[in-house]
Amino acid sequence: MKARYLLGVIVCGFLVACSPNKTTEQQAERLLTTARDLEMELEDLPKAITRYAEIVAKFPDTKAAKKAEGRQAQLVKAQSMLTGTLPEDQDSLVAFYEQTASVAPGYFALLKKLGIIYSNQTHFSAPSAVKTRFVNMKDYTVEVWEAQDKLWQTYAFRPQPADRLWQDNLCRQAVDVAEMLIRPEFSDYDRASDVIQRGLHYGNSEDVRSKAKVVAAFCAFRKAKKENLQEGIKLAKEALGYEFLEDEDRVRAYHVIGLCYTYLHQDSGEMADLDAAIKALNECVNIDSGRSDVRELLKSLRQTREKLPS
Repeated sequence: MKARYLLGVIVCGFLVACSPNKTTEQQAERLLTTARDLEMELEDLPKAITRYAEIVAKFPDTKAAKKAEGRQAQLVKAQSMLTGTLPEDQDSLVAFYEQTASVAPGYFALLKKLGIIYSNQTHFSAPSAVKTRFVNMKDYTVEVWEAQDKLWQTYAFRPQPADRLWQDNLCRQAVDVAEMLIRPEFSDYDRASDVIQRGLHYGNSEDVRSKAKVVAAFCAFRKAKKENLQEGIKLAKEALGYEFLEDEDRVRAYHVIGLCYTYLHQDSGEMADLDAAIKALNECVNIDSGRSDVRELLKSLRQTREKLPS
């Protein structure tokens, strides 16, 4: 009797697990995914709205239907706004796209439109800010990046090529902005650190992330606290672990490691820190012998090492 009872419980559990309600919910969720695929291009907006309406009609009283109903309403609002004539000047166009994006958060086709504009703006303004040393232009560049970052926080990235491409685009943009901020003209290291950390949050491919890690390592070094120096070493070593890291970034990574270990040695007096600094700076000049600043530091550290017992 006990065995029959247990068998009955197992059978009932199996039937519940495979109940029509659960199957229906799964079907609705799968259809919901296909609807989201239709949000990738503006010309597919009518199809996306229709697909969400199909989910509501075909799978009522499901969680997916509730999501679809809400998303359909958002996209209908966006469609009504996009139907009219678009503004011709860029500032008005940006404001228009931002307003439209606010009624349909995370609408990929629109995020791309805005994202390209934001990327182009920082690509121009970042080097211009360094060249002119205009603080207002520097601040403008950061504001554009922050608008870009805020925009994409509404989007749930998926493991597909278009999403990965934009994740890397965002990381590259963060690198450009952070590089501007760490230049001697501004030396805004805390702000640069915040920007590059957001970039690393987005970055997908190893080559893009490795370059970002070199910049992040330099920002960590500039904070000069022990835990920051150790973080700088860690990030730079991770970047160097990428086989195809460009020589320019490889030099910067070794330089940061050498600087971090130099500061650590000054605090600790540990021979191991001094030796690690010398080793990293040796690697640096082996790649680029023209770095006079590195060669001067390396010479000083070697002289210090010679005065110490082996």
